[in-house]
Amino acid sequence: MDTPTIISSHLATYGWTLTYIAIAYRGFQDKSYGMPIVALSLNLPWEIIFAYVITPHGSADSLLVPYGALKAQGAFTLWATLDLLILYTYFKYGYKYFETQYNISKAQWIIFSLAMLTFGTAIVYNGGMFFMQFEEYFNHDQIEGAKVIAFAQNALMSIAFIAMFYARGGSVEGQSFTIAWAKWIGTSMSGGIAYIIARPDEWYFVGTFIIAIFIADLYYMFIIYRALRRKGINPWTRL
Repeated sequence: MDTPTIISSHLATYGWTLTYIAIAYRGFQDKSYGMPIVALSLNLPWEIIFAYVITPHGSADSLLVPYGALKAQGAFTLWATLDLLILYTYFKYGYKYFETQYNISKAQWIIFSLAMLTFGTAIVYNGGMFFMQFEEYFNHDQIEGAKVIAFAQNALMSIAFIAMFYARGGSVEGQSFTIAWAKWIGTSMSGGIAYIIARPDEWYFVGTFIIAIFIADLYYMFIIYRALRRKGINPWTRL
């Protein structure tokens, strides 16, 4: 039994579920959106594609626990559902930020957003098919390829969250310390550590993404915590 992988899977599932719930909640509460579109354009397709198109059935990880593939599909489906709520908050409340920062029309913003979602879907699907073909390192395992894509997009996502914070002038609209620490635990502190442990001699390339996620998420936690304290908001009680 691969205990580190099983533990990391649980931590990632709970950590990201909490992250998505908190982002959706804050979006509706603050009349804002809490996930950058570049991150959402990769996250949502990843969850749908690896749940229903390039499914986890037969992957090494799915064989570690009874009904592992179905459980993975259930987790991916839950995340996709929450991401759809986040996408709704983006289209409902997001235009004001792009209008202020980039002076674009609403039609241009919609076209840009749909293009990002289309491009993200193409990257995830074609990346999944590309990595799955390799015997060496990936062992023709679709989920091993999915992990590489996930870590790469999470590195981009962690940097995008920081950029969004500064682009909004340090505003905490749509953001919380709960989102920050749950995202940190759900990625580098769970799946990231397990990935490195499982590949002591082969982790260096993917480890670059994991280390970037770890550092960026720590910094994001710091700036969100400090911003909330400056506004007199208790970071630990804000969902």
